[in-house]
Amino acid sequence: MERFRLRVRHEPKRGHIWELHLFPSYPRRAPREADGRVLGSSSTPEATHWLRQIAAPFLSRAEAPSPIDTDEFGPDVEPRWLKPEDGMRLALAFSAARWLTTPQQRRMYRKGLDELPSEVILYWFTLCFYGYRQASGRAALRILLTHEEPGDGNQECLYRQKQKRAETPEPSLFLHDSEEGTFNMREGLEKYSVAAKKKTSVPLRPKTQRERTTKK
Repeated sequence: MERFRLRVRHEPKRGHIWELHLFPSYPRRAPREADGRVLGSSSTPEATHWLRQIAAPFLSRAEAPSPIDTDEFGPDVEPRWLKPEDGMRLALAFSAARWLTTPQQRRMYRKGLDELPSEVILYWFTLCFYGYRQASGRAALRILLTHEEPGDGNQECLYRQKQKRAETPEPSLFLHDSEEGTFNMREGLEKYSVAAKKKTSVPLRPKTQRERTTKK
């Protein structure tokens, strides 16, 4: 069975780089560096900080050479061999690290990853790292673990919109006196009627001689 190895290396221009490697299991010899396959690599501070938090429980129960705390894990420390399931979970986290841009997304993805059963983890690891549709599998997992139902996070926005509509004054016949704080209904009706007459009144033409004769 494959083995997972986590290490941190340092480059002068990029800083600390977290890498997860997959090594095939050879029963008759020790794994070589050339046998390893890079499953994930990250050097951005936000992503590496998030990956450090996820890897904390995995490093605390590392198989070899010994468990270690994340605060002590760095480029000067020997890489750690993780348990198979821990390595698969961390590989899925590496596959999404660069795509999760907000703290909310990282929080949801980590929670969903922790809650996935072991057999489901094996399914997603196979889908995301083997075959011809690896990118589609990784995108599907990100959508699955970071999906929010419409309206769950928009209750406050909806409340503000309703409040704004309620505060918007409606057209009214009542005129508000800003100085006295009262409504003048009579003056409002007068101005409303004058405006209506100006809008709807049509000048009358004088009657013709024929019309006056016909009426008589």
